[in-house]
Amino acid sequence: MSTAAMTQAQNGLEPFKDYELKITRVFDAPRELVWEAWTDPAMQMKWMGPRGFTTIELDMPKTPGAPWRRTMEGFVPATGALVQLKQHGTVREVKPPELLVFSFAWDVPSDVGLSNMDFEENTVTVRLEEKGNKTVMTFTQGPFLSSSACDGHTGGWNSAFDKFAEFLAAEQPGRIPDANDVPTELHLRRFFEAPRDLVFAAWTTPEMLAEWWAPKSFTVPRCEFEGRGGGKIYLEMKAPDGTVYPMSGRVVEFYAPYRFHFTATPLDKDGNAIFETWNSVFLEEKNGGTELTLDVHVRSMTEVAPMYLRGMKEGWSQSLEKLAQLLKRQ
Repeated sequence: MSTAAMTQAQNGLEPFKDYELKITRVFDAPRELVWEAWTDPAMQMKWMGPRGFTTIELDMPKTPGAPWRRTMEGFVPATGALVQLKQHGTVREVKPPELLVFSFAWDVPSDVGLSNMDFEENTVTVRLEEKGNKTVMTFTQGPFLSSSACDGHTGGWNSAFDKFAEFLAAEQPGRIPDANDVPTELHLRRFFEAPRDLVFAAWTTPEMLAEWWAPKSFTVPRCEFEGRGGGKIYLEMKAPDGTVYPMSGRVVEFYAPYRFHFTATPLDKDGNAIFETWNSVFLEEKNGGTELTLDVHVRSMTEVAPMYLRGMKEGWSQSLEKLAQLLKRQ
């Protein structure tokens, strides 16, 4: 039990529940490169931090017991203010190229909307496992003192790992993906000649979302989207032959009109999950319009999921084309 949880219990109050986040990502890169990108400061600075943030200072020794520090600079999604966020901790375990453990804390938790009752120093564990010519990264952090603090860090780390995937791809310009691979990551950028507020509304207003979500020739007769952290998502996509494809999900973090994170789970005819994705939508004002960055990664899947996932990129590309046409009509 964490210190804050024990204090709560000693005061005769209901103790906190400890939360832990776990993220598993599969990177199309050898383990040695993934390890180097985590432990070489010059490489880590090129990807560390969620979208909209860059690491401007980093001191992270590879010696157990040594302190580490990091400073990130960027725009806080809740306010749009430019800030520097400082983190620190202690390196606890280093086992190349498979295990990195360190403690993690914010210099000023309130800078990221946390109080001492939400967050105290916890532990990050990074495990790297070879899987063919790829690397499976299992990332855990905890304990957290609230579900909201856990969700916030889940969103931030996933966004950083989206940048990590792009960085690893750029480090291997001659690498050719295996044609038989089942896609588990998708990163798309699209520029729209429309104001950011309108693009955000098109993503988060059910009436507008229903007009473009799903591939071409599909319709969305039912669309529910609650624009808030913890909000419910439910859609039914209807194919030209009348087949209905339902999808449920949850809004994890919601920062209008900058970004939001959500889960999405396509369901079979009996209401069972086929696979689940974590999705991040990041909107940036640029050149008089809006640049969208969409990051998708698969968190879990069933045996039948590959037949759907192989069409993920084309499906999203068609949907975003419908979104572009919708924005032109506004």
